[in-house]
Amino acid sequence: MFEDFKKITITGGCFISATEFELFKKDAMSVIYGRNGSGKTTIAHSIAELIKPDEERNPDYTVTSDVAIPEDKRHSVFIFDEDFVRNQVRVEQDGINTIVMLGEQIELDELITKKKDLLTKKEDEYRKLKEEREDYDNAEKIISPLYFFNQIKDALRADDGWADIDRDVKGNTLKSRITDDVVNTLIELEEPAGSYEQLRERVMTDLKLYLKSENAQELVWSYNPVTLPESLDGLASLLAKPLVAPPLSERELQLVTLLSKHPEHSTQGTRQLLNEHWPFCPLCLREINDEDRSNITKTLTDILNKEADDYEGALRAALSIFSPEEIELPRFADGLNEKELNAAHHAHDALIRILSSVRETIEKRRKNIYEVENNPFEKSILEGYQKSLVVWKQSLEALEKCVERFNETVNKRKQLFNQVREENNLLAKKQLSALLHSYSQAVENSKKNINDLNNKGEECDIVRREIKSLQQKKENTDIALEYINKELQYVYYSKRKVRLEPGDGCYKLIIRGRHVAPPKISVGERNVLGLCYFFAKLFGGKTESNKYADEYLLVIDDPVSSFDYGNRIGVMSLLRFQFGNILKGNVSSRILVMSHDLHTVFDLVKIRNEVVPGKSSDKSFMELSNSTLYVNHVRNEYKKLLQYVYDYASSTDTDVVDETQEMGIGNVMRRMMEAFSSFCYNDTFEKVVRREDILDILPREKKNYYANFMCRLTLNTESHMEERIYSLDSLTNYFTKEEKLQTAKSVLLFLYYVNRPHLAAYLDAGQLKTIEGWMTEEAAWLI
Repeated sequence: MFEDFKKITITGGCFISATEFELFKKDAMSVIYGRNGSGKTTIAHSIAELIKPDEERNPDYTVTSDVAIPEDKRHSVFIFDEDFVRNQVRVEQDGINTIVMLGEQIELDELITKKKDLLTKKEDEYRKLKEEREDYDNAEKIISPLYFFNQIKDALRADDGWADIDRDVKGNTLKSRITDDVVNTLIELEEPAGSYEQLRERVMTDLKLYLKSENAQELVWSYNPVTLPESLDGLASLLAKPLVAPPLSERELQLVTLLSKHPEHSTQGTRQLLNEHWPFCPLCLREINDEDRSNITKTLTDILNKEADDYEGALRAALSIFSPEEIELPRFADGLNEKELNAAHHAHDALIRILSSVRETIEKRRKNIYEVENNPFEKSILEGYQKSLVVWKQSLEALEKCVERFNETVNKRKQLFNQVREENNLLAKKQLSALLHSYSQAVENSKKNINDLNNKGEECDIVRREIKSLQQKKENTDIALEYINKELQYVYYSKRKVRLEPGDGCYKLIIRGRHVAPPKISVGERNVLGLCYFFAKLFGGKTESNKYADEYLLVIDDPVSSFDYGNRIGVMSLLRFQFGNILKGNVSSRILVMSHDLHTVFDLVKIRNEVVPGKSSDKSFMELSNSTLYVNHVRNEYKKLLQYVYDYASSTDTDVVDETQEMGIGNVMRRMMEAFSSFCYNDTFEKVVRREDILDILPREKKNYYANFMCRLTLNTESHMEERIYSLDSLTNYFTKEEKLQTAKSVLLFLYYVNRPHLAAYLDAGQLKTIEGWMTEEAAWLI
């Protein structure tokens, strides 16, 4: 599949518009050179985007390829770059030791760290809930249910309170106990209507009724309906009715006057005496003869005509209607229903007083039926009569209900027992409504706290189990330790220089047989660990016999970044070994290697020519510049070296220069000067810089500086073993950054003075002008 993967189109990163790159032509391995910022990292990131699921892709990148990578092949694409080292290799301090975590160990460690942070948060929440729990269990805290329960308990057990009433109705000797069930019963009740006083009066009445109804007999009591008129309006109209008096003789007037003075002998009464043939006068006891009886009868007939006779009959009827009726009220034992009885007595007395006044007014008219009063009753009498009549009727009805309730109680005492207890509960509900509500809320809050506490405790336990599981998984992670140590031995040519030993979920880094602290671990050593782990991850889960059989697409960005020169040789040897086996194991595998270091690129070209059949004499590689890939050749190495030295010399003290470039600049200058000396003068660099004919070409005032400077440079390098001369490691160790910049500029100015046309053939006019500008700085060097 990967043999068909050649082109990629990128929009994003360094490439603003869609840019196509042919990464592979006909060879299985491609080598790309590009300066920092040219887009190598963007290419590596873009290939990583191709193998991600659509939902995980970076929206800042749009990447397509001429051949889509199927899902079952995405796990065969491996990318080694700074991100891989940063994400897959972690070096940390553990006491005085350095521990190393790789790949899945880092992922698990990050998960463990997140879980521990989560556990800390949940344990803090649990601690707060636990503190709340202590307050809920403390009866002195206002949030505690016990705080309110005790207040409710004290109120219910107060004298004449709920506990006393409940005791009395049960017939016990001790106050009733206040339990959770009692309080919960009160909480469930709806708050009753009416005032506390009204409810208490009802409870005490029913309690007394219950207690007194034991062994009692039914009461037999009834009353006739009250027949009194609802008002005195009819009677007032009757009394205000006028009568026409008949003409009377002097003697008849005397009789009427006499009768009016003796109301006990009314005209009607006198008529009755005559009809009954009384022999004497009841007033004077004189004997009445027939003649007297005849004269009196005639006189009465003249006085009482038909209208007057009827009117007097109406007055008699009114006296009968407004006569007070004596009623015997019921008798209850031991003061039961005393309130209702007293009310009835007071109502009856008030009505009797009103009726007496009414009857006096009627009698007054009877004495003189011809004497009319237009307003026989005062307003107070009229209103008092109606009010007294209503109160009397109500009191009789109330007594009737008391009798009915008493008789019902006698027959249904158990029902009254429950009624008293229910009313007692309602009374307590009314009295303690606010406390009961607060207690109920506190109970709910307490239950919620218990539930939250249990849930939070379970959550903590779950996270602890997850941490333990992750730690066990981390400790059991198989990172192919033996394989990594073999690769480290391959790079460093030693079993003791750098190796890993197993630890608890990590590896301990041992350098030259001793534990070291992280600050003493170089970036190069960290990157070597990353590259070794990269190949261990590549072949993870595969047997030794088939680990190269699968096809791979490898993308390696700056494989020797920040490596020491000695390590570079070991790393290159490792790459040579792995690349050869990968391409030999499966002809469909493809390898893309990118670097900003020209020396590394030349070495990679050599490796490619060794591992790819038929490429032994091919010196070509691809160069990435201005968003374009074009073919370059190693035969232009001198130009590349010259450009490399110019780029370094053009940087400033504050510019961030790659560590590899910083350490390798001495070797590059050495190789550049060797190539110049060999090509132009067919001699070695050391001899050329001492030749007087060449030094004479220099400006006279500058000859002494460059003669001494070049001699110092060559003597400094010749004082070390050969491999250090080639790397100019002494330049790195003993020269400051400022001195190295001066050296690079001095070397280029030396070439400018000795052979300006030669330098102009390799650098453009702007670069030559920059070199000429360094002559200002040169003046300070010549002093």
